[in-house]
Order: sequence, then C-alpha cells, then structure tokens
Amino acid sequence: MSKTLSVVILGLVQGITEFLPVSSSGHLILAQRLLGVSFPGVTLEIVVHFGSLLAIVLVFWSEIVHLVGTFFRGVGILLRGRGPSFSGEQLIAWRFAWLIIFGCIPTSLMGIFLDPIFERLFASLNVVGIMLVLTGTILWAIEHKRGIGGKDIKQMTPLDALFIGFAQGCAIMPGLSRSGTTIAGALYRGLNRDTAMRYSFLLALPTIAGASLFKFKDIVTAVAGAGLTLTDYGLGMVVAAVTGVAAIKLLFRVLREGRLHFFGYYCWAVGFFVLGLGLFSG
Repeated sequence: MSKTLSVVILGLVQGITEFLPVSSSGHLILAQRLLGVSFPGVTLEIVVHFGSLLAIVLVFWSEIVHLVGTFFRGVGILLRGRGPSFSGEQLIAWRFAWLIIFGCIPTSLMGIFLDPIFERLFASLNVVGIMLVLTGTILWAIEHKRGIGGKDIKQMTPLDALFIGFAQGCAIMPGLSRSGTTIAGALYRGLNRDTAMRYSFLLALPTIAGASLFKFKDIVTAVAGAGLTLTDYGLGMVVAAVTGVAAIKLLFRVLREGRLHFFGYYCWAVGFFVLGLGLFSG
C-alpha cells in the first residue's frame, strides 16, 4: 500500500474518531499498526487533527464569528478604560469566550510540561488499550449517572471550565477520547447536553490550533523525512475535515438521545482487542 493511500485512510480514521468519543489517537496508532506503516511521534496526528479543526469551523462558523467578534469588541472597550455593557446574546458570547480561555489553561500547561511523557506513550499498544477501556468506562458511567444537569453558558462557572480543560489535557494520552472526556466532564459538572457538546468542540479549536503551531517545525521536518509530500498531508486533512463534519452531526444526535454509553461498549471491545494484540505481538 502506498504511503499516500495510507495517509488518506488515516485521515478518514481521524475524521470519524476525533468527534465520536472513541479516541482518534488510539485508532490512529492501531490503524498504523494494521496498515504496516509508521510515522514518527505525533506529527501525523497533529496534521490530520488540523483537518478536524476545519470540520469544527465549518459546523460552528457563525457561532465562532460571533464569539470572536464580541470578544475583541469587549477587549477594545476594556483597553479604553471602560467595562463592556453587553446584554442578551452579546453578553452570553462574551462569557462563553472567557470560559473557553479558562478551559485552555490546564490543557496548555499539561501539553507544555508533560509533552515528552505523553509522546513516549504513543509507542505502547498496552497504554492505548488501557485508555480505551477507561474511555468506555467513563462514557458508560456518565450516561448512568442519576440525572443530567441543566446548566447553560449563563450558569457555567470558571471552575467548570478548568475542570473540563483538565479533562481535555488528560486526553492527550493515546486511547483516551478528547471529545468523550470533555463531554463527560461537562455533564458531570452539571451542563446540559447541548452546552456540553458546544463547549467541548469550541474548546478544541484553540487547543488544536496551538498544538499545530507548537509542532509546526517537527511537521516540516517529518514531511521530508517520511517521504511524504505536502499534497499527501493535504489529502489527509481534507478527508478528516469532510468525515469530521458528518461525525459531529451524528454525535449531536446520539448525545441528545442519551445513547453515549453505546460508544462505551465499542471502546471496551476495541480496548480489549488492542490489549490482546499487544500481548500476542510481544
């Protein structure tokens, strides 16, 4: 199988598994093992994650424009020595933007200081299997939690944002689903299902963008070293973006119907398969 086709397949895997709560990193590692290809570090994962970023932008474009516009308008008012007098939807957007910033703090700190540890974990199938089983347990447990809260952005607190951001930081570990842990974390903190979903995905935007910039130098080096062209990676990103849009819409439907635990069963099955694969491969 050509490397170009392998990258396209991995882009497809990324697009589907980034937003469905089944761990894109775990599936990318498993897919590479099954395809018989190997790409260094987390570089390929960052590249196809950029395709996922594009999917989020496509789905949430109008909300992103509103959030960004309101945030910079508010910052401009603050710099002139006055407090923003927002109301209605603008006040909600202003609050939402700051909650996203709060959520990025623990994720950024964990990514910066624990990156060498996390990167070494990508070489272990056993870690992937254990984290997939843990993901399944989290998804099952949150859907069996007695009562889901009803908080929206107006009731959400900075502490909620920090907790969800910490959950997202933990999901840097391969096999632990980012969308699964952040949505579960949001539901645990009492957010309603729609708010949990929106916050999870919009929190991913600065996280993915920051990780891509942080790894940009490594990406350029790896493209040359792995025998892949920018076109190859471009194809992977496009595939990840297109399939990502479909996966986001599917997850909205599943989450609203309270069926998140079904993905838990899937994660358990794949997790134990990966553990068995790691055992028999030595």
